Amino acid sequence: MRTALFSFVLISFALLIQGAAAQTGAWTSYDNDRFGTTADVPPGWTAGPPPDNNDGLVFTSPDGKARLIISGILNVDDSVDAAFQSYEVPNAGEVITYKHRSGNSITISGTKGAQIFYGKHLLSCHNQIWNSIYLEYPAAAKASFDMIVARVAKSLKPGKSWQIPDCGA
Repeated sequence: MRTALFSFVLISFALLIQGAAAQTGAWTSYDNDRFGTTADVPPGWTAGPPPDNNDGLVFTSPDGKARLIISGILNVDDSVDAAFQSYEVPNAGEVITYKHRSGNSITISGTKGAQIFYGKHLLSCHNQIWNSIYLEYPAAAKASFDMIVARVAKSLKPGKSWQIPDCGA
């Protein structure tokens, strides 16, 4: 009995390590040249069609139950404070359970029905551009998405934008 249990634990651990290694190696990066937004995309996620305005892309998980939006937009608010406040208002059906502002970024997360949403937004280019990621995934799968959310959020970066020519980042 002990040998069978030990073998089971050993095989489970090996599969876990193998799965993590495969996932680590297959990440890609998406760069939006209009707004300079860059972020990592999980392995196996597929990009939808690009929008006509080239403001970003929507990526869908292999099982079709989660999505990631990597995008940029112009900041149209009159003040930095107003710009941040625009993200602090929940969209239809959302309940915000976490909000954090720090420097030029804001993170918002919560629930939307049976889904969890997570958004991180960076104000860049002399406060003229928002670089953003937004994830939605099943609340029941939260534990399996924690690593994905952490990696995507950490990878979000502003960059050179052709929308604002004098903006380096």
